[in-house]
Amino acid sequence: MIARLRQQDSFSPCIRLIPYHQPFLAGVAEALLAAAPDIRDLTGYTFLLPQPLTAPALRQALLAASGETALLGPRITSLRQWVMAQAPLVDQLSDQAAELMLVEALQDHLGLFGNDNPWRIAEALRQLFTELTQQHVSLPDSLDDWTARLAQAYGTQNLSLQREARIVHQLWQAWNEQLAASQHLDQASAYQQALAQTLSQPHEPLILLGMQSFTAPERDWLRHKLANGQLSWFIQAPASRGRAEQAIEPLLALADVKAEPASSDIGACLAAVFPDDDSDMRQRALQLAARFDRSPLRERYRCFSADNPEQEVRAIDLQVRQWLLADKTCIGIITEDRRLARRVRALLERAGIELQDSGGWALSTTTAAAVLERWLECIEEDFAHLPFLDLLKSPLLLPETDREQHLHAVYRLEQDIILHENISRGLNRYQQHLDYRLRRLNAEESSSYDSLRDLLELIAAAATSLQALRHTSALPADYLAALQQSLISLGIWQSWQQDAAGLRLISLWDSLHAAAQRQTLMLDWQGFRVWLGGNIERTTFRPAQTGGPVQLLTLEQSQGQHFDALIIGGCDAEHLPSKPGVSPFFNDSVRHELGLPTWQQDYQLQLYHFRRVLEAAPDILFTWHREDQGDPVLPSPWLDALLTLHEISFASRLEDQALHALLKQPVDVQPPHCAPLPAIPQQPRPRLPMALQPLAESPSSHQQLIDCPYQYFAAQGLRLQPPEEIRDALAKSDYGERVHRCLEAFHSDVKELPGPFTHAVTEQNRPSAIDMLTAIAHAEFAKDLEDNFQHRGWLKRWLKKIPQYIDWQITHQQQWQVKRTEQRLEQQLSPVLTVKGRLDRIDSDRDALAIIDYKTGASAKRDEVVAGEAVQLPFYALLSEQPVAEVSYLKLDDEPLRDGARLTDDELAALTAATRERLLNTHAAIAANAPLPAWGDPNSCRYCDMRGLCRKDIWDE
Repeated sequence: MIARLRQQDSFSPCIRLIPYHQPFLAGVAEALLAAAPDIRDLTGYTFLLPQPLTAPALRQALLAASGETALLGPRITSLRQWVMAQAPLVDQLSDQAAELMLVEALQDHLGLFGNDNPWRIAEALRQLFTELTQQHVSLPDSLDDWTARLAQAYGTQNLSLQREARIVHQLWQAWNEQLAASQHLDQASAYQQALAQTLSQPHEPLILLGMQSFTAPERDWLRHKLANGQLSWFIQAPASRGRAEQAIEPLLALADVKAEPASSDIGACLAAVFPDDDSDMRQRALQLAARFDRSPLRERYRCFSADNPEQEVRAIDLQVRQWLLADKTCIGIITEDRRLARRVRALLERAGIELQDSGGWALSTTTAAAVLERWLECIEEDFAHLPFLDLLKSPLLLPETDREQHLHAVYRLEQDIILHENISRGLNRYQQHLDYRLRRLNAEESSSYDSLRDLLELIAAAATSLQALRHTSALPADYLAALQQSLISLGIWQSWQQDAAGLRLISLWDSLHAAAQRQTLMLDWQGFRVWLGGNIERTTFRPAQTGGPVQLLTLEQSQGQHFDALIIGGCDAEHLPSKPGVSPFFNDSVRHELGLPTWQQDYQLQLYHFRRVLEAAPDILFTWHREDQGDPVLPSPWLDALLTLHEISFASRLEDQALHALLKQPVDVQPPHCAPLPAIPQQPRPRLPMALQPLAESPSSHQQLIDCPYQYFAAQGLRLQPPEEIRDALAKSDYGERVHRCLEAFHSDVKELPGPFTHAVTEQNRPSAIDMLTAIAHAEFAKDLEDNFQHRGWLKRWLKKIPQYIDWQITHQQQWQVKRTEQRLEQQLSPVLTVKGRLDRIDSDRDALAIIDYKTGASAKRDEVVAGEAVQLPFYALLSEQPVAEVSYLKLDDEPLRDGARLTDDELAALTAATRERLLNTHAAIAANAPLPAWGDPNSCRYCDMRGLCRKDIWDE
């Protein structure tokens, strides 16, 4: 048959059917090689594939059928690529340029859409205009004629219809006027022009494989090529075609079908599932039961109905690994559910299984795109610390620099500037606070920050061009040029050139840049971001195929493939068939009247592909889940029809009970040499090695030891602390720090703040004291007000308390005078133990001292202090060399301000001695290898940062 293609004269058209149950590509290869004069040289043929993913399998099939070790292979391409290669080059408009042109047209017709997103409307219009061109649908010149045509299609006349008619008509005319003015062809028109040119051109023999959705010009082209004997077409189809083959029937009518293959037993059963009439299912089931003694379907099909999506994914993962252990080397996973596909890929890769993901994923989800998004977020959010640190830690940033030195600089920025100074955003503020820090250090210490200073300067220089465009409008080409220059300065562009996803981004940038060259549309920053982000989101990234044993495909991508075993996943009503896309223009019945593609046609094509894959493997597992986030999920109507017919015909179900049972057993992926699984967690009682035992105690660490020994073990022994959180708004603890600093400046000299108040506070100078402390407060909170205007609330909170504090001070100073503030003290309790701490305030009365601890939050009650449960006050007394007559809390946040718990005289002395003795005894026990158990006390555990480490929630149960 194919040999006739080498004849100069024409011959009758030919479409060759290959049955579903036979390997499609093997059948094509055998037919070609049987007719080829020289099986080693196939360069005179061109194969047109619906999916480029089929090309490697086709080459393998040709090589296997020839029996040779090597062949001069044919040309393998797609119909569109072949047509465009035959036609002269035309100046066609890219999708990106078309989008810009339509947005520009929309700006001239703002009254048509109101506040609707112009980019969303432009994308919908671009798709609509492409379909109108592809299907040879022309709009009349008169708006009235177009409105009447739509009214006839809708079967009604109303204001909404008139508005839709006016929108499409005006923008269609504006679109075509812009195309004519720019002397461009849109891609659909350019393709149609090329199709028409190839009708009369001589060319090599063409062999079309598989089934796809053809436009009206493509169907005319196919009819012409078949009629003139210039094309052979191989399609998978059964001899007796039913409802599942409705999609291909109109195309088979283009030419006489040369072969009618016999059907298999499976095919006979499936013909009853998808009949060509509306006969009763029970009647068809009884006919099958009469024809077959046992079910032919049970030998091939199994179904797994999962409780939820995660169980479905685990079932697929487990089944694939079972097949691999059974030496199956070609396993397919077909699904239209991309969420399911991503989760399956993750589990299989965890198990070390090579997976060919033919569908790929959105380019926006790659690391290369993520670093671009972080960079643009930095420009938009004034270098907020989260995206900024993500950017700086990316391996794609500054690839030529010393990686260790670079990460050290980033660490210094995060720890010393962002965390220590609580600077959440602002490149200038990072640099400013770095300068502040360098002034406090000597030359040797400051030199360690040189690389950080250079890094911030480089970032600032790279951002300059983009920041200049942030609050203005510019041409798309200007944005792209500034973006590229900044990425080159950061080394990201160079990293992209060494990365597969990065090369895809560079290719997309080239397309966008070419589209923007002749565009006069002015965009603001948000418009540019929408245009760039939308194109990245719509672009698919497919990694290089690894040749692994497992393929992840969609229904359409599975054309021509034959598998040792196959899983059809996500067989629920939402994904099989997939739902129609939502368009703001025309419903399905109107699209049918206008001659545009409808969802019904897409449904028929999906059903054909589903029916085709049902015989693409000898072992097929269907999976779906019955519930998702508490909502019931229905099975696919196609799968439901298959399962129901089988159950009626053979009184049995196809549910895979063995897989259900296997999933109930603990199944883990383990490396060849793995450590044993950990034991069930119990209440921990670790011992602290001598090398890790702290040599000094503070009030907070001693309190941890009292509250929970295990918390002390983790925090003080293992030095585990949760990372500090960068806060855009002040927290209660930040407010307390500022109040402490205000009071320190009021009573003693603090650099960069007003004060101190050098006189004893009296009723006479009370207003002056209040004014001084108020001025200190405004100076201390000034930086916070720059960051966030809402911080004024914290300032007002403290200003309200200032008169109360001054009144308290007037009363308190009648006995006590301020001696020192913010004093760090340290005492040696034993040769191996030191106590240390910072006292907010020390007052004196001749030879005695009083220690005051300011509290802006909760403080321990007196009963807790006396009972020895709260150790802060007696611990402060341990720090002083001089006798301490009194220790107390001053509760600054109470209304009114008042004293809190207080210890004095003999009671203080006794409790201080007891605290000292307990601390020494406890440390002696730790040194003697005593365990440090987790108490599990609810009050201590409620706010404990180590709760996840001690696993209380598990051993508690």
